[in-house]
Amino acid sequence: MRKVVSTAAFAACAAVPGVQAQEPELPAIRVEAASEADGLRLDSRSSTASRLGLTLRETPASVEILSQQTLRERGASTLSDALRGATGLAGGGPPSSPTTLSSRGFTDILYLYDGLRMSGAGSTNRVEDTWNYERIEVLKGPASVLQGDSAIGGIVNFQTKRPDRDNPSREAMFSYGSYGSTRTGIGLGDNFGETGAYRIDYSHNDSRVGTIDRNSNKLDHLTTGIAFDVAPATRLDLSFDYSRDTGHAYWGTPLVPRSVARDPTGVVSTPDGRVLDRSLARNNYNVLDDRNEAEAYWLRARVTHTLTPAWTLRNEFAMNKVDRLWKNSESATYTAPGFIDRDQTIITHHQRYLIDRFDATHSGTIAGLSNKFVVGGELSKTSLDSERRFSNRSASTADALRVSLRNPAVGYFNDDPALMSGPGNRTDLTTDVRGAAFFLEDSLKLAEPWTVVAGYRYDRIRVDRSVTDLNVGSRSEFGTRYSANSARLGTVFDLTPSSSVYAQYTNATIPVGSLFLLSQANASYPLAKGEQWEAGFKQTLENVEWTAAVYHIKLENVLSRDQNDARLTVNNGRQSSRGVELSADWRVTPQFTLSGNVAVLNARFDSLTEADGASRVGNTPPNVPERVANLYANYRLADLPMNLFVGLNHTGKIYTDNANQIRINSHTTVDAAISYRIRPALLTFRVRNLTDRLYAYYGGRATSQVLLAPGRTYELGATFEF
Repeated sequence: MRKVVSTAAFAACAAVPGVQAQEPELPAIRVEAASEADGLRLDSRSSTASRLGLTLRETPASVEILSQQTLRERGASTLSDALRGATGLAGGGPPSSPTTLSSRGFTDILYLYDGLRMSGAGSTNRVEDTWNYERIEVLKGPASVLQGDSAIGGIVNFQTKRPDRDNPSREAMFSYGSYGSTRTGIGLGDNFGETGAYRIDYSHNDSRVGTIDRNSNKLDHLTTGIAFDVAPATRLDLSFDYSRDTGHAYWGTPLVPRSVARDPTGVVSTPDGRVLDRSLARNNYNVLDDRNEAEAYWLRARVTHTLTPAWTLRNEFAMNKVDRLWKNSESATYTAPGFIDRDQTIITHHQRYLIDRFDATHSGTIAGLSNKFVVGGELSKTSLDSERRFSNRSASTADALRVSLRNPAVGYFNDDPALMSGPGNRTDLTTDVRGAAFFLEDSLKLAEPWTVVAGYRYDRIRVDRSVTDLNVGSRSEFGTRYSANSARLGTVFDLTPSSSVYAQYTNATIPVGSLFLLSQANASYPLAKGEQWEAGFKQTLENVEWTAAVYHIKLENVLSRDQNDARLTVNNGRQSSRGVELSADWRVTPQFTLSGNVAVLNARFDSLTEADGASRVGNTPPNVPERVANLYANYRLADLPMNLFVGLNHTGKIYTDNANQIRINSHTTVDAAISYRIRPALLTFRVRNLTDRLYAYYGGRATSQVLLAPGRTYELGATFEF
């Protein structure tokens, strides 16, 4: 727990002038880590934005680091909670894809686990506790040059706590909250031998949203690591991680006519007068024996060899095995005079993922100019087997699954095969995705204040699929091949030692739909292509650190319908966004700190025709708020070991459909906490959603339902250092 220990040391030094000089047993490295943990950390190095070891200040891009200390101060217990505090990130998703957030107008965000891509986005994301993570790094905008396809909105890298000889630690955490929610964690890190270090972390999170029936998650996560020198110039890092999540899923609250609602609200606005009825907020229309679970294993090995003082070689290999299961009634659609029509779904995932990456890094000079470059390649393979079972839309099925709006007797999952009759409703899928890539990056200092950063990546992707339809007795096999070139060119100019301006061009590619669920028809279309122009400013003053960025992103080759014949699918759709982002951290006084961020953007479809022939030009894409702001205030009492914290979030309106007919209105929430240190414990009492604001997230169902956020909750927790 490097940063928490460092914060305690830093606070002690601040409270007693001169204590650092008087306490020589306090390691200097801990004081340095404490200062790095404050502010926007512009002098921290990011492995997400570049493989060159550049700091955020040296990187011509918008990069944000959420440290473990920041996550604890804000009370972010899950990864979704943590990311909603990052600049411009917002949104929500159903239990099948809980981290469906938007960034800079796009929901195609690539997620990494310790720097390795997680083999696709969407349903591969799960609810996870933040305890096991040292930091979360967020790179904004297109970034295929770094990790390949799917990174049009940006990259999020979840970095677990790693072995560190300089910061051995032992820590634990426990909290108890509203409705019996509990959270525990323990972490141990120490040294062995002359060069070795190890780290073990385990967390258990049993969260319950008592304002909604049967809405809970149980999360278990084990992360381990060991690092040591196998030779004087060769270091080996090994890790084994395990995670499991199970829960009772809530898929959304239906929208009903205002005339039916007993307590209509303004949370959602529709042109046909449907509203979100507060009196239905507790209802969960899912079946009683629902299943929503996943079990994952990660095994990773990294070898780093210092060939010469100028050359470093590195090879990283990882294996990932994941099994997922969804067995639910997901849809809840109002039907007059007082019923809810439902569906039934069973989906399994058996995923196996292998990746090997090799790179060589050189630091030296070219024509007398300081230069760093890295060149490398990677090979990957993903195998996914999936069973998919869907109820049909017949009248008899609707009658069998229909329940009361007010007093739903939701019952148990109905296994009658007749409910799943019809083509496409009982299928077995297999998908193999193989990838090969070559990449290089270079950072050249043309003059002392002027640096140019460039990158290039070439990808080859092979997709092979088979689909067996059990209802019609058919089997089809098909495949496709993709190739893509990605590039980045940027420059950073230091106006002063503490302020710089930058500009960059970068691009990205994304599949037309998920590669794992690619249809035979869509396999003939090329990858969609996006590009971004960005400029920004980064500055550190005595008490203020701030950044600003402006950008323009456009995406082409989006699937659309032919404007002259809506029966035909074409790939001439276009989408764009432009906006501005501001982030700042201001130490107003030695005890009082303000930090926050603001994102304002304009996202739109520039060309899109849907199946009914309607044009969506000028509309805002679903799940994209065009205004997002966060403000955090932290006050440390001068005479007591006590901290007061307040956090505010404002999220602008979002639409749930391309037609922009269903609008989830804006909301502002407040969190507050008070912490008191009684060594070796830090006690915290926290209130989330202090005003008990009723608000909603996008739930994946375009027109029928939305996901309600939790109401006001309380939590009492303790973090220990021992």
